[in-house]
Amino acid sequence: MNLWRLPHVQLAPEIIFTIPGLNFQVTNTLFCTWISIIVLVALFFFATRRGDMIPRGLQNAMEVIVEFLLNLAENITGKKNARRFFPLAATFFCFILVSNLLDVIPGVDSIGSINPEELPKGAHPGILLWGDASNALIPWIRPATTDLNLTIAMALIAVITAQCVGFATLGFKEHTMKYVNLRSLLKFSGTGFIEFFVGLLEVVSEISRILSLAFRLFGNIFAGSIVLAVFAFLLPAFANVIFIPFELFVAAVQAFVFALLTLIYLQLAVTGHDHGEGHGEEVDLGQTSAAGSHA
Repeated sequence: MNLWRLPHVQLAPEIIFTIPGLNFQVTNTLFCTWISIIVLVALFFFATRRGDMIPRGLQNAMEVIVEFLLNLAENITGKKNARRFFPLAATFFCFILVSNLLDVIPGVDSIGSINPEELPKGAHPGILLWGDASNALIPWIRPATTDLNLTIAMALIAVITAQCVGFATLGFKEHTMKYVNLRSLLKFSGTGFIEFFVGLLEVVSEISRILSLAFRLFGNIFAGSIVLAVFAFLLPAFANVIFIPFELFVAAVQAFVFALLTLIYLQLAVTGHDHGEGHGEEVDLGQTSAAGSHA
């Protein structure tokens, strides 16, 4: 008999308890979302309760993060729009970063209850699961960003907010012309029909942004959790030393990318149709600085 088996991989989050009276089912990812919110509230409470003129410790660390994000917003959107777009992008960055970092905390994905359906017959596990019962665990805490429902919700917020800001800034007519360019049809030329068709493609581009934001974040963090679990099975003594630093790096990069793309989408939304031809282009990591200066 093996000491343990490969972990059970489940895409959907598991229900860990139901709130009495409300009949509200709480999943392990939702529970981790609440933990992430509590951690963020505690961090900013202790970082801002003193407000020293010469910051140190936690206050200094938080001010570095805020200044970094504000400079990023100014570089991409300009000082005029940076103050408007900063709160949403900074909220995404901080929440995603904390949620991702919880993946490397001891107990996450490794402490929970036993799934009787996965438990072999005749097995009587104790406090620690091992042998054939080692993958019968339902973790109580699972990183929030490994739930596709959450990442899609955040992507919808980013894209819908960008559209609302675009309508508020440019007006209904000007913003709609980005997608349904009836003016180009009046040219009665091949170029006019091409411009109209390109506008329709922008609608598809907006939908693809939702999928891109959601699946990029979900895929990287979910895959990272699986990699940690599998290599903990293969190399129990060395897996954490090798892969946890890499997971910390991925956690920070994914939070940064989500915030960065949110800023870019917001800036593109407030850019008029006549101010640039490349407002619908996706920006990858290798082009972020160039795209930011162009916007």
